[in-house]
Amino acid sequence: MAIHPVIMCGGAGTRLWPVSTQAHPKQFHRLVTDKTVFQDTVLRLGGDGFAPPVVISNERYAGLIGEQLAEIGVAPGAVLLEPVARNTAAVAAVAARHVAAIDPEGLCLLLPSDHFIGRPDVFVKAVLEAASVARSGFITTFGIHPDRPDTGFGYIHRGEPIEGSVSRIAAFREKPDLETAESYIADPAFSWNAGIFLFPATLMISELQALAPDILETATDALNSAHEVEGGRLLDPAHFGTVRSTSIDYAVMESTSHAAVYAPLDCQWNDIGTWTMINELRQNDDKGGTVNVDATNCSVHSDASHMVALVGVENLTVVIEGNRILIAAKDHIQDIKNVVTALRESGREDLL
Repeated sequence: MAIHPVIMCGGAGTRLWPVSTQAHPKQFHRLVTDKTVFQDTVLRLGGDGFAPPVVISNERYAGLIGEQLAEIGVAPGAVLLEPVARNTAAVAAVAARHVAAIDPEGLCLLLPSDHFIGRPDVFVKAVLEAASVARSGFITTFGIHPDRPDTGFGYIHRGEPIEGSVSRIAAFREKPDLETAESYIADPAFSWNAGIFLFPATLMISELQALAPDILETATDALNSAHEVEGGRLLDPAHFGTVRSTSIDYAVMESTSHAAVYAPLDCQWNDIGTWTMINELRQNDDKGGTVNVDATNCSVHSDASHMVALVGVENLTVVIEGNRILIAAKDHIQDIKNVVTALRESGREDLL
């Protein structure tokens, strides 16, 4: 009855350009600690009660996954490679089928590879506590204690208690406007939706069969027809390419009668989705060296080959990675996605 960590690491992380690129996305960089974000995720789930990790990623990252697991001395349970991205419902279906085949009573802990958790002991304790409820027949997600009225996250409304810190889910709420977000954080029944799920593999299979049978069928066919490639097993492209692309929230969680939430969870969670977030977390903000002359409220993220001098400027984020340089006003940091779009439209895929 082990917990099988299933780590999703196929995203490109364009909001952290120029460091995060299609060839080397954010989860494979050392953004906060001396380990990459992916490595930190793997290592925090290596204790008693956890099986070796199952990694699900895009086939282009097979080499990076192998290198980074070897660096930290971890042998994966499996590396399953997607020929194309098909969102989290497809990943959940593949994960559930894989785990059920090797451990019919096993639990899946489905989680992203690109989140930072400052208190990993608190997170692991919550997972182990939630496991008993999950085993009794619940797909349990984790609601993060909100410390600000953030409009960039979905929210979970906690309902009837089940056991300990686990309750039924009264409702999922989409990303709100600021006024609505302020009302949510004033109510202790609301928490951020972190996109982390703990469930019996067999329960997820039965819920997908009832609520999204097309996704289960095509994802299962892709797994059954997978073949060995260097670095893992490639899901069959002909089958996986036909899987309907949607999230596990829409496909299952918003309709199932087996939804539960562990909340509030205060583990210093951060999805490190912007340079502003990294500024708040980073232990060593200056790898290349910085000269600061009358510059205020600026941050520099530079590779080791560059020295950056700031003179008489304020509220800037400067990021240097190879031949790619970003200079952005801190109140426009969310607009980096527009840079990525502009580069793509101009045919500069070499910079992405």
